[in-house]
Amino acid sequence: MIHQTGIASAIGWVDFSSEHREKVKSVIDLLSTPGVVDELGIGVIRDSFSDSLFPGISTIQTRAKYFLTVPRIFRDYEKLSASKRRGKKLATYLNDHENLCMEAMVANHEDDPQGGIIGESFAEKQGEVQRKPSSVYWTGIRQFGLIRTPLSLQAFCRRFANPDQPLQDLVQGSDKTKGDDPDAAGQENTTINGPAYMDGWIESLTVDLSKEEAYFLSNQMQARVPMSLLGQILLDSEVQTQFLSLPSEWNFTTFADEAPFLGQLPESLRKIIAGARDFWQLMYGAHVRYNCLLQMQHGTSAVRGEFEAEWDEWLEDLQSFPWARWDTGLLWKLTKIHRRRVRDNTVHFVESWIEGLRSGDDTKSLDELVTRQERFNKKGRARLNPTAEESISEWVGIADLNYRLNVARTIISDIHVAIAQSEGDDA
Repeated sequence: MIHQTGIASAIGWVDFSSEHREKVKSVIDLLSTPGVVDELGIGVIRDSFSDSLFPGISTIQTRAKYFLTVPRIFRDYEKLSASKRRGKKLATYLNDHENLCMEAMVANHEDDPQGGIIGESFAEKQGEVQRKPSSVYWTGIRQFGLIRTPLSLQAFCRRFANPDQPLQDLVQGSDKTKGDDPDAAGQENTTINGPAYMDGWIESLTVDLSKEEAYFLSNQMQARVPMSLLGQILLDSEVQTQFLSLPSEWNFTTFADEAPFLGQLPESLRKIIAGARDFWQLMYGAHVRYNCLLQMQHGTSAVRGEFEAEWDEWLEDLQSFPWARWDTGLLWKLTKIHRRRVRDNTVHFVESWIEGLRSGDDTKSLDELVTRQERFNKKGRARLNPTAEESISEWVGIADLNYRLNVARTIISDIHVAIAQSEGDDA
C-alpha cells in the first residue's frame, strides 16, 4: 500500500497572542507528520476515540518524565520570594527553566543516548517552531491531577503573574471535593501535585523515571482515568507486561484484532476499541477513493491503477466486516462526551458513506460523497475543485489511525521499566 505524502506547503500567520501562537504550533506539529493531513474532516472523530482510549496523551509527547518536570518548575517558582517573583514573570521563568532542563538532559545522556529529549536538535532557524514540554503536556498534566486547575497554560501563567496570589487560589475543587487523586486525603488542597524531589534537581535530570516517580505517575493515571485503555493497562501488571510485549510494528487494527488481554477489559471499553478499529476500516476506503479521484484529475494512470487495485482489495476485505457489532451512534456519543464539535457536513458524509457501504451503493455514488466532503472541508483549497491545478504522484491524506497507541506505549514503557528495575534492585 502507498502511504506517503508528497505535498509541501508554506504556512504563515499573524502572531496576535500566545494562545493563538500555541494553537498554530499544534496545527504545524500535526501537519509535519506524514499521513495525518485530514482532507476528509474525520480527525475530530479520531480524537474522540483517542480521548477515550488514551486520555492525556498526545501524538507529540515523547517521554513520561515531562509530566513531572513541568509541575516541578511551577513549584520552584512558587517557593520564590514575592520580590523575586515580581522580578521575573512565570512565563519567562518557565521558558528559561525548560531550556535548562533540556540542556541538563542532553548533557546527562551524552554517554547514554536516549530518544525523546524535547529540543535536543533544536537550532534557531527563521520560521522554525519550537515546542516546549509545558505546552505539549499541559492537557495531560491537568487531566492526571498533576496541576489542579481548569485553566489553559497561558491563562494559568497570566493569573499567577500576581506574586501576592498563592497558587492555591487557582486550584480546581475545594476541601469538600478533593478529586480522585489517591494521595489527596493526605495533603492540603495544593495546586501542584507530585512526589518529593531535591533542590537543584535540574542538574542531575535525565529522561528516566525513578521508582517513586513511576509509582506516583502510574497511580495518578489509574485514579484519574481508570476506565480508559491507559488506566486499565496500568491497573493490571500482567496486562501491562503483555501490552509491552506486543510487536512494536503493530498498528491499532492489528492490536484490536489480536491483543490477547482484550477479553479481560470492561465491556464498555471493548466496545470503544472495536468501534475505533471498525471506524478506520470503513473510512480507509473513503481515503482510497479520494486518492483514486486525485489521480484521475491530477495524477497518472499508473498511480491511479495502484490505488484502484487497493480499492478492490479493500472491497474484498469489507465482505467480512462485522456489521452486527457496528454502531454509528457511538461516534456521536463519544464526540459529545469529549465536547468535540463535528460539522454537520461531516456527520452527513460519515453516515452516508457507511450506509452506502452497507447498502452496496455503486462506486460512482461513493465518489460523489467523497468529492462533496472534500470540497465542504477544504473549500477553496480543495484539490477536487474543477479549477484546481496540481501534480500529485503520492498518497494524500490520513494513511492510518493509531489513536495515540505508539506514544502511549512509550509512556507506559517508561513507567514499567522504572518499576521493574526497582523491584529487581530490591530483590
